[in-house]
This record gives sequence, structure tokens and C-alpha cells, in this order.
Amino acid sequence: MVDHMSPEHAFTAFVREHGRRLKQALISSMGGQEGQEATAEALAYAWEHWEELQEVTNLAGYLYRVGRTRGLPQGNPTVRLFADPQDGSGDPPWVEPRLEKAVADLSEMQRTVVMLIHAFSWTYRETATFLNVSPGSIQRHMDRAMSKLRRDLKVAQDA
Repeated sequence: MVDHMSPEHAFTAFVREHGRRLKQALISSMGGQEGQEATAEALAYAWEHWEELQEVTNLAGYLYRVGRTRGLPQGNPTVRLFADPQDGSGDPPWVEPRLEKAVADLSEMQRTVVMLIHAFSWTYRETATFLNVSPGSIQRHMDRAMSKLRRDLKVAQDA
């Protein structure tokens, strides 16, 4: 952060720069409603502890973990791949009807990796940095997730 910024301006700049990705990561991990609520919890925590958090190297990743801890859902989250057509965003594109359940049935890390990379177009490196794991770990989670999705959806793997 720039030292001459007031805490309010620094926090606003942080949210402007990282808030969208924080929300994407939490929704990918927890599902739509839970992820949005966890994002609000994480940002509220950040605001309340802003001064102490200035020393955190990967603040967005840290707040992801705060959101996960403070917003843990009961049971298996509902992962929504597309916006509800009732929200005014128009008709969602066609998607394999079984895909949403198959994605929801992945482990939390597999689901998060698949959603961040395939739904939100994050790179493997961005995902690894944000989740504070190695790119090799992201690759392993992706490989396992895609194998499980292909198996569950009965899709042949390309030769």
C-alpha cells in the first residue's frame, strides 16, 4: 500500500483491486450465496483489522482463508455455474444439465481450482498464488478434478 494514503483510501483501493477476485474465489469454494456472505465477512474483518493487516504479504489470499473460516456453510455448498435468470442478466448459456452437480461433488479444493481456472479464467499461477499453494499442486487438483468430471459425466478423454 502507498504510505501517504489514508486507511479509508487504502482499504478502498484494495477492495477495488482485489475484491472481485476474493468474491470469485469464495463463490468457487463455497457456492453462490455462501461465497457472497463470506466475502462480506472477510472484507468486514479486513476493515476492522486494517492497520495490523498491512504486514500480510498475500492479503487477498489471507482474506480468502478468513472468509472460508468465518463463512463455513453447513453441509455441501450449492455451486451455481451461471447467474439465476431471474436476476435480470438474461438467459444463461446452455450447459450439460449434470455438470453443476458433478462440480459440486468435487472436493472443495478441486471445485475451487476448476471454477477459478475454467469459469473465471484465472491462470494456474494466479490460482496457486491466491490459494498459497504450488502451481504443481494446482495442476494435480485440476487433473484429478477433470478425471472425476469426465468419469461422472461419462465423457471420453481426448487421446
